[in-house]
Amino acid sequence: MPIPHSAGTAATSIPVATTAAQPAAVRIRALTAADAVPYKAVRDEALRTAPDAFTSDYASSIGRAAKEYAGRFGPVASGTFFLGAFDATGRLLGCVGCEREQRTQQRHCASVVGMMVAPGAQRQGIGRQLIAACVLAARQVPGLTQLVLTVTASNTHVVRLYEQAGFHAWGLLPRAVIVDNVAYDKLHMLLLLTSDPFPACRSR
Repeated sequence: MPIPHSAGTAATSIPVATTAAQPAAVRIRALTAADAVPYKAVRDEALRTAPDAFTSDYASSIGRAAKEYAGRFGPVASGTFFLGAFDATGRLLGCVGCEREQRTQQRHCASVVGMMVAPGAQRQGIGRQLIAACVLAARQVPGLTQLVLTVTASNTHVVRLYEQAGFHAWGLLPRAVIVDNVAYDKLHMLLLLTSDPFPACRSR
């Protein structure tokens, strides 16, 4: 299953592994500016129904124009991109983003962000497919050697999903977000995209 994406007027594709459990009708591809409206709809609903899962909040986001998100939808080769899962009718079911660090000394690192699946499409393996596609795409970005993310520690289902994708926890930020006067911890996780990217690493 390819992930088509655009860089200017040129289009390229990245192969994505499929599994027998994957619904045949689901297609994963890079989002473009044309997907901003459905992306905003999925994002707004995710913020409304699962506020503890995100650092952004529904009240602050609902009034934003959809076009404001288009800047996040870069070409996959840049390391800053969003992938979307679509059903047979072209409806966006979920998405996940990858945002590469811009500072020269951190360009080897990118953050997995905005992982969300529409409520009616959850528990169907779509999240697993999205994170697998994101990791596979990230492995093909020149110079990108590791992915990091944060996840609400009490959301054990999602924590396991990331663990199954190869992420490992390295730290915990207590009271990272507060929703309706309830504090939630965020687990920090890491995935190395290469087996030993810096063999002379001075941190060892």
